[in-house]
Amino acid sequence: MADHLAAGSLRKCPSDDFLSMLDSQTDWLACSKQIRQGLPAYFLHDLAALIGMRPHVLAGILGIKTSARRRWAKYGVLNLTESDYIYRTAVLMNSALNMFEGDQSALLDWLARPALALGQKTPSELLSTFVGLSMVEALIWRVEHGVVS
Repeated sequence: MADHLAAGSLRKCPSDDFLSMLDSQTDWLACSKQIRQGLPAYFLHDLAALIGMRPHVLAGILGIKTSARRRWAKYGVLNLTESDYIYRTAVLMNSALNMFEGDQSALLDWLARPALALGQKTPSELLSTFVGLSMVEALIWRVEHGVVS
């Protein structure tokens, strides 16, 4: 996973709009409205910037096809299902990053390390489905609350 930190299309930091959307998670009605309207196409790039990964690498981990990314670029917006999935992924990644006190490198190492609580799968292997996201969210909660698994 080290190649994702090289220069290129890697943004230094997410946009203020992206951070505002993550902050609005405490207002579930506003969140739901944003998701139903469709998240902006740049959301994946901002998520990648948040965790210090190239967008195409993150898209591969999340199982997002190139054709979907092209459609996002063309129309400027994600559909409802994509918006819901990407938003939930962003919330998860933000929680994981907070678990490592903002250390992107530690987060990326953790994403690539097999976890006993995940059946010796890496967290990144499970991020392409809602079920996998739930499993990783549960693991983050257990780590943050000191629950042995």
